[in-house]
Amino acid sequence: MTRSYREQDWSSSIAEFTGVNSSYYQGKFADLFEGSRARLRPNWAAAIVGPLWAASRGLFGAFLVAGLVEIALVIGIVFLSTGGLSVDNMSRAQSLEKLSEARLTQANDERQKGNEAAANQMQELSKSLAQSAANERAVANDKARAATMLIVSTIAGLLGLRAIFAVAGDWLYSRQYMRWRRDRATPSRRSYQRVVACGLLLVIIYVVALFGAKVPQLASTLAIQTNTSELAGITATALDRFFTSITQSGRSIFDAITGSISALVASVESLLEGLPWICTILVVVFAAWLLAGSGTAAFTGAGLVYLALFGFWQKSMVTIALLGTAAVLALSIGIPLGILCGKSPRAYRIFRPMLDLMQTMPAFIYLVPIIAFFGIGKTPGVLATIIFGMPPVARLTALGLQQVPLSIREAAVAFGATPWQSLVKVELPLAMPSIMAGINQTILMCLSMVVIASLIGAGGLGEDVLQALQFASVGQGFLVGAAVLICAIILDRLIQGKRSNNQ
Repeated sequence: MTRSYREQDWSSSIAEFTGVNSSYYQGKFADLFEGSRARLRPNWAAAIVGPLWAASRGLFGAFLVAGLVEIALVIGIVFLSTGGLSVDNMSRAQSLEKLSEARLTQANDERQKGNEAAANQMQELSKSLAQSAANERAVANDKARAATMLIVSTIAGLLGLRAIFAVAGDWLYSRQYMRWRRDRATPSRRSYQRVVACGLLLVIIYVVALFGAKVPQLASTLAIQTNTSELAGITATALDRFFTSITQSGRSIFDAITGSISALVASVESLLEGLPWICTILVVVFAAWLLAGSGTAAFTGAGLVYLALFGFWQKSMVTIALLGTAAVLALSIGIPLGILCGKSPRAYRIFRPMLDLMQTMPAFIYLVPIIAFFGIGKTPGVLATIIFGMPPVARLTALGLQQVPLSIREAAVAFGATPWQSLVKVELPLAMPSIMAGINQTILMCLSMVVIASLIGAGGLGEDVLQALQFASVGQGFLVGAAVLICAIILDRLIQGKRSNNQ
């Protein structure tokens, strides 16, 4: 704000915003906006009530930050004051003392039986256990003394947080006021409903956090006895039965899918492996030169020669066959789905959660249901790869269509274009850079998933990676990793070259 703040009549606006104590905030806001030294005067209500003051004024960000920090500090104080820092050492010390007493009793029994050697051995073991118990108690005592200093430091931190809150509270509230002037939907006035709701939230978090921190006295009081292993076993059994019933009822469908994909993969493999490796290299290098230039062609040739010389050619062709099959199917599904989502907001709302789930779920999770339905081998590897690689091209296709300017669409319609003509001749060409980026991402994600699919018998370079991991073969792992990297770079450069040509 400017220095003419006091000359402006904002009293009614501030009174409407604050509701109560408007005269205090009028002067405080004036000090803050004009940079007066009085701006550092503390707000004692904020200092005493803390996060609840922020909640009452609608400063929910400050409430959450200060509330969580205070909870962490209070939990630390309770944990330290109840001996939580040294409880493990004390427990071990007590266990060792009991063992020491038991061994000493055994030593006395052996001595009474006349077995002096065994008695001496037991007695030495008892002394060793007693010494270990004494060491644990010494560590526990050291931690107890350190806990006292930590408690003092934590209390000082809690008071320092309240002091910061007291000084910064009015400044935060002034920022809230300026937002409220621009948008009247911003929370204003003091609300006891907000205090009650946020107070209940703090109480719940305190209780749960104290229980989670396993404070010794509180944990024994709040402990909930639950047989989690039995619950997990029952749930797992029910899920097994569910997947088994689906597998049995849909066996004909699953067999048909498996046969179709297996035939497609086998045909691609026979094509790639049937050609002499020199011919394949020449064809790929020529394609790289046409699409991306001489530099990419030289790298492609060198990379393919590496695959041939180090014995990775055949498995690389298997990997490319799996990748090609999965990528073609993923693109065949993903691009039409992206067009549908780009043209229909309702369809995008329906499919977006599915795409989010497919893209965020860990890659290994896909393998579990795929194995249940299709067994192991190349077909389930291809299907898992399709699920993993399809979301990028669908998302970026939809994004590219959504970014086509409305004026261009209207111009196409004005010149008599049908919806199909507008899509094919206007919108898709303009969206092609985004679509090509999606194709690039899909192919590279399919390559990464093909390697992971070796865990279920998909074969290819991923099989060598898995063996290197199992036997900790660093050299072999480095060589096969370089082979996978070369395949990825070649594919990326070829697609990027095609994308540049389209642009």
